[in-house]
Amino acid sequence: MKVRVKILVTAVAGGLTYLLTNATNQPEIWQLTMSVFVGGIVLVTQVLIEYDLAVIDLKATMTEHSQRTEDVVDRRFAQVSEATALYGRVEATALREDQITRLVCSAASIRADDHLLRRFADYEINRLARLFDGLESGWAFYEGEDRDWLLDLTACVEETIDATSMTSFDTPKGFVDEGQFWASDLGQRYLAQQRRAINDRGVRVRRLFVLDDASAEDAARIETLVSPHRKIGVETRVLRQSKLDFLLQPDLFDFILFDGRLSYELRSASVLGPEARPLIASVTLVVDWRVEDRKQRFEQLWRDADER
Repeated sequence: MKVRVKILVTAVAGGLTYLLTNATNQPEIWQLTMSVFVGGIVLVTQVLIEYDLAVIDLKATMTEHSQRTEDVVDRRFAQVSEATALYGRVEATALREDQITRLVCSAASIRADDHLLRRFADYEINRLARLFDGLESGWAFYEGEDRDWLLDLTACVEETIDATSMTSFDTPKGFVDEGQFWASDLGQRYLAQQRRAINDRGVRVRRLFVLDDASAEDAARIETLVSPHRKIGVETRVLRQSKLDFLLQPDLFDFILFDGRLSYELRSASVLGPEARPLIASVTLVVDWRVEDRKQRFEQLWRDADER
């Protein structure tokens, strides 16, 4: 269509020129020459205008494309820089790089079209991130009874495990260990992990059983309680309630010190009635200044206890 318009405009310009030169009685050769010349000028002018407009449009398009390309490159470089910085932080830690890479690769392999698996993977990654955030801030919290933290920490410990276990044989007092924990699946697996820690890595395990005075008089049941621990090499002592420091009695809770650097603390729920078994209400991992307090508390309790 544009070509036709150019031809039409050129023809009109040449025709008008021919009429003007004819009206002035110019020679025929000049009439034709001027008509062709003016028509050519008009045609060239149209081509130059169109070319100029095309150049302007191309310049605007190139500028926009260049800006988009620059934005994409900047974003990609920012992502690369962030990933490089993150990888550098991983290298600076004691964490194994291959395990971090494995985690990222495994997460990336989850199919995007499987919504259930994707949501489950997101939930687990978020839970792991909360654990790391908590350890960085000084403590991590788990609502309810934990299984993985206890067994994994026992599998990782290299030096010592110092643990308290508040126990009662008859009336439930809200203790985690009411004489049934060690017979449970978790209790048995915990004992097995401790035996491997003692035999394979030479870990020293001390367990302090804190009993009320009535339970502390039952020698037979105490023997049944501590016997599985002694068999696997655990050092055991029994501390009766009457020997407790009066300042500690209002604030008793079970805790486990791993390598003297991390305190695994259990809080039990209250129960009503002699048939109800107390449940673990929450578990807290403590890695801040409070660990030193737990170490001093354990040593004081251990000194006041009787060997078994």
